[in-house]
Amino acid sequence: MINMEFLKTLTILYVEDDEHIREKFGVILNKLFKKVFIAQDGVKGLQSFHQSNKDEKYIDLIISDITMPNMDGIELLSHIRKIDKNIPFIFTTAYTDTDFLLTSIQEGVTDYFVKPVDAKSIIRKVQKTCELKQKKNEIVHYQNEVKKYLDVINKVAIVSIFDDEGKFTYVNDFFLEVSQYKEEELIDKNFQMISHPDMSKTIFKEQWKILKEGKPWKGKLKHISKNGESFYTNTTIMPMNYHDKKVDTKYISVRFLTTKDENEKREYKRKVLFSLQETKKMNQAATDKISELKKQISRYKKLDEIEEKLNSQKQISSKCFDELQGLETRIVGIKHNYQKLLLDANKEIRDIINLAKQMKEQKESAYADAHTAKTEIAVREELLKRLKVQLNEQSRKIVDLKDVVRHRKDQLSIK
Repeated sequence: MINMEFLKTLTILYVEDDEHIREKFGVILNKLFKKVFIAQDGVKGLQSFHQSNKDEKYIDLIISDITMPNMDGIELLSHIRKIDKNIPFIFTTAYTDTDFLLTSIQEGVTDYFVKPVDAKSIIRKVQKTCELKQKKNEIVHYQNEVKKYLDVINKVAIVSIFDDEGKFTYVNDFFLEVSQYKEEELIDKNFQMISHPDMSKTIFKEQWKILKEGKPWKGKLKHISKNGESFYTNTTIMPMNYHDKKVDTKYISVRFLTTKDENEKREYKRKVLFSLQETKKMNQAATDKISELKKQISRYKKLDEIEEKLNSQKQISSKCFDELQGLETRIVGIKHNYQKLLLDANKEIRDIINLAKQMKEQKESAYADAHTAKTEIAVREELLKRLKVQLNEQSRKIVDLKDVVRHRKDQLSIK
């Protein structure tokens, strides 16, 4: 069954000189795989391989014709094997020449298909080959990881293996360092030889009983080194190949020191292991994230169109942003003018209020002056009346005086 999701994670190099076959099969490959490099001969194919490595778009598998101009498939395979000895390489050929096939096998070809090629068959072969390669890579990766862990464990733990009779068959370097024994002094000796005399025999009877049942034993033990120094360990002993009746059961013992000095050493080494594990987790998380991002990117078949639309939208957004900035500038100007008008209006209102106040004060002053003038006029009129009366009286007196003068004058003239 073809795993479309898996195929979408693969990058393929397809080399074919026949233009019709190349275009027809290239269309199929482009629909199925994440990336397909297509070349018309061995020279172009080798150039594509080098460029893909340079761009870190590593090719997972190569499909190539054998008979091609400039550089045939055998030469291409030979050049590729000098660079990468493990990359799967599949030939498609219209011929079944034995010499060609033998040479290709010697150069490390993975498989070959005789033209006309059945697309489904070759796709299934590509999937199967790449899945197998991926599993091998995972196994190598895990083996390397296990080796790293074992190297670290050998530095922080006392590891030994003993057989069904209790005799040592393996001891690690840390075991020798702590116990002060040499390897030849321990191999084929009973594993209890480093047990301290203070340890109860009951513990070892119980230990063996549990181990014989195929179960792991855990506990704290006191030991004595070759030079008589005591040391304590937290010990775990596990049966190996217990269920395989054809193989004698062996037991692996992993002990961690609990004495102060050795604990400090073990704590330091444990931190190293922890750092290694954390780094591995971080690297794995980063790898998973990168794979997920690549997977998401691979789903977009029309990335150029999307990018063009995004650029167009970006230009529109930029234009709208400029217009928005212009409007904001205008709003700021209008707001500034409004505030200025408001300040001017407030100033005019204050001036009007002050003017009205002044007019009111002037009016009140005018009313007061008018009242004063009216009072003065009334007083003056009264004075005029009195003066008039006095003048009338004076006039009468003058008239009377005139009459008196005339009368006297008349009297004098008579005399």
